[in-house]
Formats: sequence, structure tokens, C-alpha cells
Amino acid sequence: MSIHRKLIREIRNGKVVYVFQSLRPSLKSNPLLSPFTQSCLGSKLWSTLTPLLLMGMTTTIVGLAWFSFHVITDPDVAFWLNQFLPIATPPQQTAAYQPQTLEQILKRLRDQNQPPGQPIVLATGKDVQRRLSTAMDILIPIYDRDCSDLSCQRIQALHVYRSLQLPALLRVLQGKRYYRLLDRVIVKEPTESELVRLVGHPQWIAGASQPLSLSQIERYYPAPQPGSWLRLMGLRTEGNATATYGQVMYFHPDEARLVLMLNWGSPKGAVPQWQQVTGDRQPELVVDQTVGLEPQFTVYRLHRAARGDLQMERISLARPAFANPVYAHSLSLARSGLWTPALKQLEFVKQNQQRRWSAKAQAQLDVINLHAQVAQVQAKQTSASTVQTIVALLVNGEWKSALGIFRSPDTDVAEVRELLLADSGRLSSRLDTFLGVYPQDQDAIAWGAMIRHLQDDSKPALAWAQQKMGKNKVALQSIQKLLQRLDQPTLTPKESPSKISKSQVPKPQVLGSTPLVKPQPLLPQTASPQPSVSPLPAPAPQREKTVPKVEISPQPSPTITPTPAPTPVPTAQPIASPSE
Repeated sequence: MSIHRKLIREIRNGKVVYVFQSLRPSLKSNPLLSPFTQSCLGSKLWSTLTPLLLMGMTTTIVGLAWFSFHVITDPDVAFWLNQFLPIATPPQQTAAYQPQTLEQILKRLRDQNQPPGQPIVLATGKDVQRRLSTAMDILIPIYDRDCSDLSCQRIQALHVYRSLQLPALLRVLQGKRYYRLLDRVIVKEPTESELVRLVGHPQWIAGASQPLSLSQIERYYPAPQPGSWLRLMGLRTEGNATATYGQVMYFHPDEARLVLMLNWGSPKGAVPQWQQVTGDRQPELVVDQTVGLEPQFTVYRLHRAARGDLQMERISLARPAFANPVYAHSLSLARSGLWTPALKQLEFVKQNQQRRWSAKAQAQLDVINLHAQVAQVQAKQTSASTVQTIVALLVNGEWKSALGIFRSPDTDVAEVRELLLADSGRLSSRLDTFLGVYPQDQDAIAWGAMIRHLQDDSKPALAWAQQKMGKNKVALQSIQKLLQRLDQPTLTPKESPSKISKSQVPKPQVLGSTPLVKPQPLLPQTASPQPSVSPLPAPAPQREKTVPKVEISPQPSPTITPTPAPTPVPTAQPIASPSE
């Protein structure tokens, strides 16, 4: 190893002395770096490590203080820590509120003779994907312990549990999920009288005060956010028809409680659906209450009450959104079931009252449009029975088209006669409402005269028609021929008129009876399957009627076949102008 010498100047005893100093290379030093450079590098390394060490120590102290604070104040964190270090004692709680795993909760409910149902996760799709970073809520239905058979299942209560609300880091490390009881709701079953009031069709249910059991529960998805929507449902069978009823409940994660929003019922066996009806950002809940060929939907939309609670508001057609005679008559037509004429009139009002048109008016228009779409599809679809087509057209207020089919030689007059005889007032009330808006509609007057001819007598029917038409002799002559055709017997080649009884005539479907067609979508895109005719009870025997000859013209010509006047287009002409 080479030894290097360096001349160093020193002061000894006040004298300057120059001496040689031997320099040996150090193993710990870099011979290429000077001592000054090495000292600079060492100071930089120390200045870099010092803040990191200080930050680590500070983070550790703050983390321990934060964790200690949560252990003291948060019972969930204390319960989680107690699994590993049995030091922190959780507060005294009952077994129901003590955190447990899902398996432990289900076992405890069975031991307490409270049969649990299938747990339902109360979370949206995004929350399910983030279940490690968010608390999870589950709902467990509790069934009647006396009904072990599936046919008599009855939901008695609903229990909501929430997983421990641990910090995000501890939730990732927690392993098994523990749940704490959050809310407990006793199911208050609807009564038959309440459903009759909601549905408006008392023939499908007895109307007593006996509660109706709820046996099924499902979660709506998709549904309005935030929160979860639940549907409770029960079934009721009357003959060959099955009706559904139930409740809609709402759970908001911030409020942490279940709320009953509404009771519902459907005579045709449908369930409420969320769909866009008004075009608002929030969908509406649509309950299908259709009976027979009469479309009937109840539409609910969400709104905030004065104190901030979320409520379901029914879109009512009882009152117009603003004062206007045409608007009022449009809603009157809609309430009578004449959806297509009501839609045309209301669109006329919207076109002429743009400044007064509001969100409430648009909601009423959208609800009428929903009914009109279903009514138009039923009127246009091909039916296996001619009388079914006539019924669908009459329900939709298409009087002229129905008369055209009635005049056809292929139409069985006996079926139409039995249809009008069995009318309990639904068709006649439609006609009266329509004639109150369009008093000069000749086709509607013709159907009104035929109903009165069969249910009352020919003389009052002709007098009523003459009062409506005034001096329109051609139209009166046309109605007289319709009444004569209505009284024509239907004979077979081997039968005589004396052998024909009305009990042998096939019974058509009555408006408002058992549905004739299969359930259709709320907003149909294609035609439904062909309906089938359901027989009805035979009406009371009707005496033979003769149509008296009425002197309409001084020179009547029996060989002339009058052409009915064209049906006026449903506009607002017979009504006061919208500007009044």
C-alpha cells in the first residue's frame, strides 16, 4: 500500500513549523471524493431522513390517538377490537341488538319461533360493487309461525339489519360481517274495504273489513334513487280470475327506517311497475287496474312534503290544471273511459293555451295518453268474435266504426242485442257523457237509441232520438232501420221463430266483467293475442217488440236506403272557445 506525504504548516510554541504527515487510504471513504464532498453528502442524507422519521412518528401517534378515540366512542369499533383483544367491553345490549353474523341471526330467529325468509340486500348495484368500502343493509321477512305450509305463508314483520359501520381500513380487515338490528316493522295488512276503495271495482272482492295476508316480498330494481323500494304482494282467487294486492314500502339509508308508501290492488293480477309516463327525471309507479276491455291505470309520482318527507302523489283527473271549458270537458270524457276523444280535445287545449300550460296539465295529458294507447290497440286488433270488436270500439268511443260492423251482413245481430241488453250502465253512461260534449253526433245518438229500444221501449227511444236530432229526417230514418235490424230474429234453416229462445243465443262479454284478453304491456308496441269470448248469464226474457212507423216525410219512399251523415271530427266546436 503506497503511503502519501503532505506538508502541513503548524504553530508550535509560537513558532511556525512545517512537518510531513503520512496519509493512508481509508476503506470507508471514496478516494475519488474529497473530505468536503463526503461531509456534504452525509449532511444531505441526514436532512432527508430526519423529516421522514418525524412524519412516521407523528403519523403513528395520530393514528393511535384516532384509533383510541374510536374504540372509546364507537361501539362498533370496540366490538371489532374485542374479537382480537378482549379488553374493550361492549355496552350492555339485548340479544336482538347485539352484533351477529347473518348465520347467527337466522339461527336466533328460528330458535325464537320466528321463521325467517330469504334475506334481501338493500343496496343499489353500485353499492354492491363497493361493499368493502360501504356499510351493507339487509332485510329479513318474518313469517307467521303457525303457517309452515307454502300455501298459507303470511308475512308478520320486517327486520332491517346494518353491518358494523367501521372505518374503511378496518372494514377491509374485518373478515366476517357482523350486523346490528336497525329497524323492526310490524306489517299492517290491508283490508278488503280499503282495496275496494282504491280499485273502484267492488265485484272482484267482498269488501269486508277482514285483513288480507301478504305472502311475497320483492325489491324493485331499477327504481328511483336513493334508497330501496320494496313490494309486498298477496293473491286472491275469485272463480277463474286471480287478483293481486299489496303494499309498497321505501327504505332510505340515511333515515334508516322502513316507511309504508301506499296500498295497491289489481283486479287483473298485475303488479305495480316503475316507468316513465310524464317524462320527468323520476319514473312514476303505475298500477294496472284494468277490468275487461276498459283500460284503467293509477299513476303515482314522487314529491317532497312540506317537512321534507318523500310521499307518493296520485295524478288525479278530477280537476283541470287551469280553468278552461274545453279542458273540463276533456277530463269528463276521460273519467267516463273515452280516452281517445279526451286526448284529442286536451291536445287541442295545449296547442291553444301554451302560456297557461303547466307541469300538472302535462301530467294529466300523459296519463290520458297512456290509457288511449291501450284502448287504440284493443280497438285495432283482430278479434275472433265480431261482438268483441264492437265492444272494443264502443269502449274507445268509435261509434261510427262500430255501426259499420253492426250493419255488416256477417254480424250476428243476436250477439249485439244481448250485449246491449246486458249493459249495466257503463256503455250508456259513456254515451251520455259523450253527447254532453258532442250533442249532435249522429252515430252516438244511434247507439243510445238502440240501448233505449231494448231496455225500455221503441217509442221512447225514437222520441229521444228525434229530440236529439231535431228535424234531421234522413238521420231519423237511418236510426229507424237500425232498430228494425236489431229486432230481426236469427233463424237456422230447420227452425221456426217460435222455437227460438234467447237462452240459445251466445252471450257476449259485458263491459267491466272478466278480462277478455291476455294482460298487455302498459305501453304496448304490438297487437295482443286474439281474445276469446266468455259466456255470461242469460238475461231475462224480452218480449217481442215492433217498431212503429213514424211519419218522417210527407212522401216516404221505402225503397230508398238513406246514407248516414258523416261523424264529425272530435274538435272543440260544440264547446265554448278555449279563449272564453
